[in-house]
Amino acid sequence: MTAAKLHWTFAPLRLPLAIMNSLFSSAALGGISMALLALPVTPVRAAQAKPAAPVLTCKVKAADGLSYTVIKPGSGEMAAVNSRVEVNYTGRLASDGTEFDSGKSIKFKVGEVIPGFAKGLQLMQPGGSYRLCIPAALGYGAEGAGTIPANADLVFEVDLLSFTTPPPKPVIAPADRSCPQTTASGLGYAIVTPSQGRTPTDADMALVDFSLFDAATGIVDQQRQWEKIPLAMATPIFAEALKMMPLGSTYRFCMPANPDAPAEPVTNIIVTLIDLRTAPPTDE
Repeated sequence: MTAAKLHWTFAPLRLPLAIMNSLFSSAALGGISMALLALPVTPVRAAQAKPAAPVLTCKVKAADGLSYTVIKPGSGEMAAVNSRVEVNYTGRLASDGTEFDSGKSIKFKVGEVIPGFAKGLQLMQPGGSYRLCIPAALGYGAEGAGTIPANADLVFEVDLLSFTTPPPKPVIAPADRSCPQTTASGLGYAIVTPSQGRTPTDADMALVDFSLFDAATGIVDQQRQWEKIPLAMATPIFAEALKMMPLGSTYRFCMPANPDAPAEPVTNIIVTLIDLRTAPPTDE
């Protein structure tokens, strides 16, 4: 085939579409439809939308420095500092939106997290979603933590799924917290219920009920029943206290303050001596 014929053979592919339709529908092509000769068309893909930038600001300012936005309100009671919550959350740096932590159905006590997060949780009700803007002073402060730099403001988005709150602790009335008498060692005491039974010795194991309470507030921190205490293994101050008690009596003891830490809260104790038994032998 000559160069001239080669040229004209492929010339129709460079002609306008109307002329090409006329040529390809001629008798020479046996009336073949242009649709059968059409080249496949590559579909144009729609541009994928970029994820929205995280919102790093909050609308409502609280008095303590925390600010927040109610994304979705919840309903019911609000969580308390001693509540155990279940949450979904995402934490970001307020400076650039970098995500540093997230979790689903995470359970913890409100009082065990950074102050700003704890304060925000106490504003929420189950089913609610909040954005919490936490200043560094209510977060990780000047020390930072892990990938969180020092003095970093934080933004959390939190879903409060549920929470449980234990019943309030009992409180000892102010009139029932004091100890009018004091031993030479500084141990204060008051006889709540007197008795004429025998008193324990180092050879005994005391069976007692007791309640530990904060000397200032009267809040009961711990209560035990039928606790077995070998006197030989008790602390000196507690052994002194037990040896004062006749079997069947109830005493209140006011522990002396720790001279090495005078600012520490003082814990006092109310003890009922239920029974005395011979202490089991100790390993030498």
